[in-house]
Amino acid sequence: MKIQFLVFICAVGAVAGAEDGGSVVPKDHNKDAHNALCNLMKAAVTKWGDGGKTLSPPLKKALGRTLFGKDDGGTVDTLKGKLPDDYEGVVKQTDSRNFACGQPRNDQAGYGNLHQVRWSGHSAPHDMVCLCTAGSYGWPINGTGPSTTLCGKDKGALKADNKKGWDSANQGEDEQGKEQINATWVEVVTQCLQGGKGGDLKQALNTFTESLVHKSGDEVHKNRKQLGEGTPNNYTGCSGSPKLGVCVMYYPDDKHATPWWIELPNALKEDEQLQKQRQEEEKRKQQEEAAKKDTNKTEDIKSTTPTTNQTEQNKTATLHETIRKLNLTSGTPISRPTSWLLSALLLI
Repeated sequence: MKIQFLVFICAVGAVAGAEDGGSVVPKDHNKDAHNALCNLMKAAVTKWGDGGKTLSPPLKKALGRTLFGKDDGGTVDTLKGKLPDDYEGVVKQTDSRNFACGQPRNDQAGYGNLHQVRWSGHSAPHDMVCLCTAGSYGWPINGTGPSTTLCGKDKGALKADNKKGWDSANQGEDEQGKEQINATWVEVVTQCLQGGKGGDLKQALNTFTESLVHKSGDEVHKNRKQLGEGTPNNYTGCSGSPKLGVCVMYYPDDKHATPWWIELPNALKEDEQLQKQRQEEEKRKQQEEAAKKDTNKTEDIKSTTPTTNQTEQNKTATLHETIRKLNLTSGTPISRPTSWLLSALLLI
């Protein structure tokens, strides 16, 4: 009995210590998912470089969708500047987070023809917003200390203090969740848009896709993939509630809006083939230039006049003529040089 009482007292003390800011085990929600997506974004920005000018058309299109949500791309500096204006409409939408992060894109006939401003798989930055914005009443970092974080940020940085967050309830003209979305964009998204810090894009993509967890769905959407924490039902997920979670629910087979990461692997393969062709063409040009230089050197050598017997005879005649003129000028005959002296002069 005494032992049970002692255990009870220790448990109460541990809870009290945690509530009073005592020692607790650090917890970073969505840590692995955030790292995988962030590393991919950095690699994509590095690959995008000067606006994708050196990329093959398929890869430029795929990276345009990955970073900007559109085929023709855009500028990374614009993304870093501020939260895109689209989110003005996102937060005003009924069932906001559910439509933006948990439902497939509407096919213009579903959802009562409701215009879906953004959807899961729209772009990597948008998916990061779904993954790292505090949910219902600040879930899962509401009422926690600094050691509990979401995507590496505490409730203060993500504006989740005072139990505020972005979910799928009570949406409307009050724009609930806008402050939290903006905080995520500034604190999390922009940090993943730093060019020159990304690794290999292909490897980053593989790590990202390995982070996706299969989730069964209804008869229409049997194959779903989830990034982040949450327990979906057969019809929806990632609504920001404690149960459905703060996450991204993908629909890979959605014919109306294929997630950005579906097209990227094929685009990378095509780009690798094109780059290989370019390298082979450059190598061929270098070989042709080298062969041309060798030909020019050979022609230069042939055009140089070699020393011949005729040249030696001309030198001898010139020497004899010089001696004759000296005889005529001085009146004193100069004896013809011996053959060995003549030969020595010719060698000079």
